[in-house]
Amino acid sequence: MAPQPISRRQFFSGSRAAVHVRVCPPGTSIEKLIEACSGCGLCEERCPTGIIRLTDGLPFVDFTLGECTFCDECRQACPEPVFSSAHLEQFPHVAVIGAECLAKRNIACQSCEEACPLQAIRFRPRIGGPFVPELAFDVCSGCGGCIGICPVGAIAIEPRSMEETDA
Repeated sequence: MAPQPISRRQFFSGSRAAVHVRVCPPGTSIEKLIEACSGCGLCEERCPTGIIRLTDGLPFVDFTLGECTFCDECRQACPEPVFSSAHLEQFPHVAVIGAECLAKRNIACQSCEEACPLQAIRFRPRIGGPFVPELAFDVCSGCGGCIGICPVGAIAIEPRSMEETDA
């Protein structure tokens, strides 16, 4: 198995390359995509934030490009029975802030808090260092607004079920 390439920033900060998780557009699943998606790309074309990309002929969300606003354009554009009929405003995952976080490493940074549209990330004061992030899992929609903005790639996604068992 070939080693994962890492950025210069990751190399010098000592963090590892993020594992890319394929996220389906809101309201669909990998099973529905494989079964019904024709790969026409209409969802990619209509996505106003440009985060939907076709990979191996199927649409996936790339949060490094931006956030999902849950505008429903992808569902409305799709000619196939891929999406659920309900308009969703939440993904089945939440953001998690890893140990690579600058604030957790005593370097002042609050980029993720400023990018979070729901204010699910707040910074708690601590003595002798910069504020540290706390994520309200019950508020997080999994939109990915915090992922692409993080300067060191310390934010990832995790299924909601895992987060609930750790709480």
